[in-house]
Amino acid sequence: MSDNYSELNTVGLKYKAVKGAGINVITHFINFLFHAAGVIILARLLTPKDFGLVAMVTAFSLLPMNYGINGLTEYIMQKKTIGTQEINSILWLHLFVAITLSVCFIIFGFFLVNFYTEPALSGIAAAMAICIILSAVSTTPRALLRRDMKFTSIAIGDLSAGILSIVFAIAAAIGGMSYWAIVVRQLSGYFVQVIVAWMLCPWRPSRPRGIKQAVPGLKYALKVYAIFSIGYLTHNIDKVVLGRFHGSTVLGTYDRAYYLSSLPAGQLLAPLNSVGLATLSRLRDDKERFSVYYTKAVSMVSFLGVIASVVLMLSAKDLVPLLLGPGWTETGLILMAFSPGIAAVLVSGTTPWLHLSLGRPGRWLRWNLFSMSITVTAFIIAAPYGALAMAITYSAIRYLLMLPGFWYAGRPIGLSIATLLRCIWPYFIAGLSASLIWLYLPIFWPTFNDILTSLSPLSRVIITVCIAPLLYLPMVIILQRSFVSIRESISLLKLFLSR
Repeated sequence: MSDNYSELNTVGLKYKAVKGAGINVITHFINFLFHAAGVIILARLLTPKDFGLVAMVTAFSLLPMNYGINGLTEYIMQKKTIGTQEINSILWLHLFVAITLSVCFIIFGFFLVNFYTEPALSGIAAAMAICIILSAVSTTPRALLRRDMKFTSIAIGDLSAGILSIVFAIAAAIGGMSYWAIVVRQLSGYFVQVIVAWMLCPWRPSRPRGIKQAVPGLKYALKVYAIFSIGYLTHNIDKVVLGRFHGSTVLGTYDRAYYLSSLPAGQLLAPLNSVGLATLSRLRDDKERFSVYYTKAVSMVSFLGVIASVVLMLSAKDLVPLLLGPGWTETGLILMAFSPGIAAVLVSGTTPWLHLSLGRPGRWLRWNLFSMSITVTAFIIAAPYGALAMAITYSAIRYLLMLPGFWYAGRPIGLSIATLLRCIWPYFIAGLSASLIWLYLPIFWPTFNDILTSLSPLSRVIITVCIAPLLYLPMVIILQRSFVSIRESISLLKLFLSR
């Protein structure tokens, strides 16, 4: 067997990128439907306190769990040439680190018990430590599948893990396992991913032969993981301080609102991340094509992200009680506060593609240090005022950092902020206009308000989901003075459907 695994190439790149993105989005959406159904059922079988207890642990456990997933994955994907022995060394080194981290996290569980005064947390932490090892076992084969742009294989694994984990969790909840049902979902999902990844990946490891060849990958991974860690702590400090100030019940209501607000990013941005990185990594020596591909991607993400933000904000008060039950009314208000930030989160989520595809993880690290200082300070100030104040602060911070983040990420390749603004501003103005029209319409047209009030929550949600896009799309067309966004969407859909 040759030591060369594979080389990056640009043959049929647009077709592969669009096809991969389409497959990923579709399978993530199917996964979302099953996951959403599972969340609805679990919310009716469990209590906010159950979700709060697990959130107290996962606020920390996902950090060691993602070592290697964030770092080694990108290294394997973006390196122009990589040998099988280097891959083998990376796998074994990653597994050793994961076992060490899992032992440390079990010990850390006893600190969580004292910090939150919740005895159940030590057992949850011990169970989550197993996920750290399972995550490491699946990282290398999944990275190789992404490198080869075999996104269908990745999608199969994610879909299988998502569906089966929900089934196991519901069975555990029906069996009276309370918060352990949520833990079962985590464990079973990672376990299925391990099985599917190794079934679909053709590469097989050999016995360990030292770590020298893994050193370049380790250095790259440590930079990326440091970036991820900073970002992770930044995005989870809200849950830590909120749980500390207000307890597991308030944290549970906040956590479910945060989860619902993160669904658009999970269903749209998450499946595009690997495609975006794999595509742009092949174009980094062609500045013009690189800029064209990236700006088109940002434009499409903005187009879809803003409408998701608008629809979720306008329907939140009815949607949450409808999905989770009458005991979750406060979560609906918190979701409304989170929703405006969804579009900013989606658009800002494309900037890592620039840093990593250009081989500049150091710049991404410096940016994350800067954004962390602002975000953590804002969350600490907002925490004593409760979950609603925390959600409002979250959305405000996302917009505050969005444009500076673009400017900094695009500098190495000469991608100006003006170029990006021309791509995205019509969508945000259209989204704001559509929201204001919908919110003020009942005031200027009392009959419309009476009609809405007389309807059931389900009917109001359906009407909102149908009318909000009808308000948004004409605004986009007027502001762009063309149908360019519609045409581009149709063009990408045709390319995806072509054989």
